[in-house]
Amino acid sequence: MAREYDTVVRVFKEFDKENCGVMKCNSLRKVMMMIGLTEEEADKLLANFAQTKGGEQTMVKYEAFLERVFVNAPEKDVLTYYAKPRGDIPKVARVLNDEEAKPVYASLDEFREKHASDSSLLEQLRNRVRVCPNPSCKKPNGYTMKSCNACETSLEGVQEGVSDNIFMGFIYGIAKGKFLYKVSTRRESPEMLAFDDPLGVGVVHLCVIPTNVFCPDLRFLFRDPAKGLKLVDDLMEFGRQAVLEHYWSNAEFRSKYWCGEKPPETLEDMIELAGLGFNFPPSMFQLHLQFIHGPWFPFHEVMLRKGVHLQRDRFFPFEYVRAALALGDQARMDVDADTKIEDIVERIASLGVDYHTMHDSMLKKCERFSQRFDVWRPEDFEYKVTDGKVFSLRSGEHLETEQPKDIQNEDNLRMKNYDKNKCSYYKYIKSPGEVQMFPSSLYSDARASIGKQQGYASLRAMPFD
Repeated sequence: MAREYDTVVRVFKEFDKENCGVMKCNSLRKVMMMIGLTEEEADKLLANFAQTKGGEQTMVKYEAFLERVFVNAPEKDVLTYYAKPRGDIPKVARVLNDEEAKPVYASLDEFREKHASDSSLLEQLRNRVRVCPNPSCKKPNGYTMKSCNACETSLEGVQEGVSDNIFMGFIYGIAKGKFLYKVSTRRESPEMLAFDDPLGVGVVHLCVIPTNVFCPDLRFLFRDPAKGLKLVDDLMEFGRQAVLEHYWSNAEFRSKYWCGEKPPETLEDMIELAGLGFNFPPSMFQLHLQFIHGPWFPFHEVMLRKGVHLQRDRFFPFEYVRAALALGDQARMDVDADTKIEDIVERIASLGVDYHTMHDSMLKKCERFSQRFDVWRPEDFEYKVTDGKVFSLRSGEHLETEQPKDIQNEDNLRMKNYDKNKCSYYKYIKSPGEVQMFPSSLYSDARASIGKQQGYASLRAMPFD
């Protein structure tokens, strides 16, 4: 992200211990050299702004200094990011082997036909969503979302509908729906699957799902907090191992994005480096841990700062969910598909675990690792985008014919690790009887009533791609 101005201000304020708005010249000289200026360049700038006493430079009002030095500094509420990366981008490619799994069903339609009499099973293959109307996006979003969290297109006026639950398609060995049900697997077992999110927002963005249990969303964990706690802990550990095995083990990737640091040794160390949690409502109705290891891509870091990503009252940090479930039987609730997430949050708050406090802590954590791994440099990009306008980083020219959304789509394709040509089917395919409800089923009956309200019988599933 193009945040030179913000970075300098932050460093200056760290030196300004008394918050008085002025700094000693010697201190300011050190700061300027920290951000890349030579001593000669620093002294030249100081000569124009320093206050003198007895012929000696003493203090500088650094806010006035910054206003003059950063003549093109962004306005306070205008967010800027770099775009159109130059040169090679480190990625960690998947390696396919000769023993890839074969699907059981040729299509989602075939699965539905074979199991037509099992309405509760078929409901597992549907999601309640609002599909992005942007033709180049079409992402299924949670049905309460007001804007698409992939491209920021407004969802106002978009009717709620249904989409195919591709996560359950992976598990049941279905070859395709609207597209192939192959996945960019990073780790798999008979109980879990971790894969690159096709719509990834950071240098590492995994989804981690259970494959031997069907749990539509995080609310149902509270029907049995002890089992729920074990499930989310297992998801976290499975994702952590996938990140260590594939990404932290790659020297080039680690050098570029994590400054060559040593891999995080403990679970707590890894948690500090990632945005972790669960959406409600989800876009896919199978519990999945979002495992977003920083740094975020430049555009998506702007989205994070604007509150579009990890959205308050929709994103539930892993740390919060775990603390809530750790309350044990105190947190047990008779959850069904009509249970309001607000009721769960209120109940858990009454037991001493506050959602808003922990959500704030997660956002501060994300800011910390953005500062720690501040890897995006202007020389690595062709453009910067400010307030929806595209500018050349070389000439400063406003490029009126360039469209930010088109550039975002191209950048995502170039920067993310997901590669549709390196995908495969889930290895440990399950028959329907092998997938248990979590922890037992009230969900199917409740979903049936929702299905009638939403007109599931008359709606065809909307495309995911």
